[in-house]
Amino acid sequence: MKGSIKENIISILESNKGLFISGEKLASQLNVSRAAIWKAIKALKNEGYDIYAVSNKGYALSKETDILSSKIIKNNMPKHADKFNLLIYKTVESTNIIARGLAINGAESGTVILAEEQTSGYGRNGKSFFSPYGTGIYMSIILNLKQEKKTFNNSFITTAAAMAVSKAIEEITNTNTKIKWVNDIFINEKKVCGILTEGAFSFEDGKIDYAIIGIGINVNFPKSGFPKEIEHIASSIHLENNNKSDIRNLLISKILENLWEYYFNNINFYDEYKKRSFLIGEKVSINIEGEENIVKVLDIDRNFALIVEFNDGKIDRLLSGSVNHKLS
Repeated sequence: MKGSIKENIISILESNKGLFISGEKLASQLNVSRAAIWKAIKALKNEGYDIYAVSNKGYALSKETDILSSKIIKNNMPKHADKFNLLIYKTVESTNIIARGLAINGAESGTVILAEEQTSGYGRNGKSFFSPYGTGIYMSIILNLKQEKKTFNNSFITTAAAMAVSKAIEEITNTNTKIKWVNDIFINEKKVCGILTEGAFSFEDGKIDYAIIGIGINVNFPKSGFPKEIEHIASSIHLENNNKSDIRNLLISKILENLWEYYFNNINFYDEYKKRSFLIGEKVSINIEGEENIVKVLDIDRNFALIVEFNDGKIDRLLSGSVNHKLS
């Protein structure tokens, strides 16, 4: 088997979750000593894996284990596992900040930064993103536009990510999702995911060198609940799906595979995206360049621009803006 002893042990235990496998069998299968198995199990426990060790029975991974694991994520990616380089951290200030540093130094497209916790997670306009340990998906994906020789299209990148998340949630949890243009995912009228796309200009040619897709998803309900300032608008996707272990790893697998199809393989997702929108036909308050406007949403065009009608009857096409709330 390829990979480190730890990765291979987790792969075996994950495939037999809840079942005991003897140290002797693991050692034989991996062609290492039982002492090496014991040492790797001890290291995995220190990393947070809930592994039972019982004399004369062996080792078993708890059915409730949901720690982030690159091995588990890639094991659930039948199509594009080789396209992504996963870097997993316990606690970071922000996955986007780490991604930015890596991108500046030429990290390739498909470099993915994941964290169990963010201490300073942020969304659009610098708003704080609540990122408690072990309950959500905090992920940043690097797109090296210079290497790909692609043109930066913020609307397309962000909507591709939103669609990838929306579809993944539906595939894993059988829960219907809605998308609030351009980048928020809702379930039952409450926000469960925010997406922030950032990029950096090259002073030499005025083009974007790289883009970073930051994705924050409330997966499991926080033990202490959401902060008061967001408890009326935020929710978790996992309220009614508590019997599914490894939900975060499974979601990440699906999100990355979906994103590769939409962004790199140019699979058309316009109709699916538009179908999930809950703004069309509604009056909304939208912030455009710092100014609040009341508009009626008429449509979303094929370039993912929002077609709106202002109170004076003027119809415009918006490529950016922050929709604050519905008025009707």
